[in-house]
Amino acid sequence: MKILLISSNRDMHPWPIPPVGACYVASSLERSGFDVQLLDILFSENPSSVITERIRQFMPDMVAVSIRNIDNVDQQSPYFYLTDVKENVIDPVRRATSAPLVIGGAAVSIMPERIMDFLGVDYAVCGEGEETMVQFARHLQSDSDISSTGGLFYRNESGVTGNPVERIEDLDGLALPRVYRWVDWKRYGLNYAPYPIQTKRGCALKCSYCVYNRIEGHHYRLRDPQKIVDEIEDIVENCKPQVIEFTDSTFNIPLEHAMEICREIIRRKIKVSFNTMGINPGAVTEELVALMKEANFMEVSCTPESGSERMLKALGKNFTLKHVEQAARFLSEAGLPVVWYFLFGGPGEDETTVRETFGFIEENIVKRDLVFITSGIRLLPGSPVYTFAREIGQLPDNTDTLRPIWFQPEGINMETMLYMINREVITHGNYINLQDNTDKSVLARTLKKVYSFLGLKEPVWVNIMRRDFIFKISGYNKYRLWKLEAEYKEYSS
Repeated sequence: MKILLISSNRDMHPWPIPPVGACYVASSLERSGFDVQLLDILFSENPSSVITERIRQFMPDMVAVSIRNIDNVDQQSPYFYLTDVKENVIDPVRRATSAPLVIGGAAVSIMPERIMDFLGVDYAVCGEGEETMVQFARHLQSDSDISSTGGLFYRNESGVTGNPVERIEDLDGLALPRVYRWVDWKRYGLNYAPYPIQTKRGCALKCSYCVYNRIEGHHYRLRDPQKIVDEIEDIVENCKPQVIEFTDSTFNIPLEHAMEICREIIRRKIKVSFNTMGINPGAVTEELVALMKEANFMEVSCTPESGSERMLKALGKNFTLKHVEQAARFLSEAGLPVVWYFLFGGPGEDETTVRETFGFIEENIVKRDLVFITSGIRLLPGSPVYTFAREIGQLPDNTDTLRPIWFQPEGINMETMLYMINREVITHGNYINLQDNTDKSVLARTLKKVYSFLGLKEPVWVNIMRRDFIFKISGYNKYRLWKLEAEYKEYSS
């Protein structure tokens, strides 16, 4: 049986993200004896024609489309990805073949039925796809009943029926994704993309805005640190990436697991740089930071989300401001560059909590670090804030949340909050918001290529601060501030 997987993601900002999930599924299907190809359309200028040509050549018996995001979760400049997926991926597949079409990926796990309806497909995989896709393919191959396939949503006479998601407990038993085998890694590397690797799945935290545990489950399933570093050695040997990124939502929880990974990297003297998303401030210790430094982490991302004690509680965080202060001190003293993530617009947000957060940043975050600011909480089914919005009548029954709807805090209107945020971004050289992060300028693209070609070790986001210096001396920041003040004055009047 021939199976074509298509990675539908086309967003390349701030850098292209390799489709590690689709590669895991491709490797699992291949190990189970299926003839598999993975088509990555990220760099395709005309994805419709590329898809049509690949289907004509390969003649697949099944097509699977991986969907990473529903939208860009940007309150100020929202973009809905699924329209692009439908027009440039799903519709061309339908025109080119009558083979069964199934969708999967992180986005699908959040709203499987609704996305099935929007895209007009009959099958969807919810949760992890490695075992579900193998089961589903075997049923199709033998023309047997698909209804027992765990995690499969399918359309029948009565509508869409979904089976319970089955979590994979033994992650070490999975076929390695070996991303470099399935995609053109050189193109990713030339755009300063880090090579992705997972150390665990699941999340036991209860952040009020997050649906990560809806995608991967509520408990941690850990990979063996030795096998993780085995995979790192395989990656280094086969494609020599400049940076390997641990893509876990929280790399340092459980703490001992993260430290053992660092110790194993150090023991084997791995010659590559690392970074990681999602350092949780509640589990940052001097020992962890020292190990990360010795293991050659070139940067980390830390996610306190707020500098207000009241908002930390409202966001369901497992730490206090003292934990964040301590994490900032440990990371600064070690000289580890950090991207700090802050989120505004949760339940209880008001002008006081906004000012508290910016005051905390000013006092505790060193100027050489980057402060990444996000405004607005996207209401997604399965998150506590979604339930809260329904309870207080902000989200009436049967409201369609496929397209972005944002939580509205009672203590501050959105225009005032965005004015306060954008004013801080303009007046601080190391602050950015999501709009800055999606810079599509020739300068941004060129810098990524220069960094990759020269093998520069400093974080590419350092150039955002250099760009701000140019904005400042040229007077452009004064213009930005004048325009912001004028727009807000017009709104207020």
